[in-house]
Amino acid sequence: MSRSNRPPLSISALYKNMNKEDRKDKTAVVVGTITDDKRFVKVFPKMSVCALHVTEGARARILKAGGTILTLDQLAQMYPKGENTVLMSGPRKAREVYRHFGAAPGVPHSSTKPYVRSKGRKFERARGRR
Repeated sequence: MSRSNRPPLSISALYKNMNKEDRKDKTAVVVGTITDDKRFVKVFPKMSVCALHVTEGARARILKAGGTILTLDQLAQMYPKGENTVLMSGPRKAREVYRHFGAAPGVPHSSTKPYVRSKGRKFERARGRR
């Protein structure tokens, strides 16, 4: 599967999605990487998580809270029909490449970022840009 189809999900977004009343005892399934978030200062609750990859910091926080980390193979053996699981993924449009998509740069009311070799005095500094 391509990298753009398995975007990373931060531990704070995981907490936000799983902190609902009907999802307390369910397993979070992420087809991608779970990353640590240093800005997340709340105590991470005990949670069962399944992902393709978990970073070292995120792994430490999940295990310290008493949670479990499963692989997709282990999840398939535990829940063959997928019951008691919540499938989630990170934001796909967060990649830097999406800033360049849209109406052409320079067109009125366009905030599309141009592909520029460098950022300096001689590059993309025509009328309307200075």
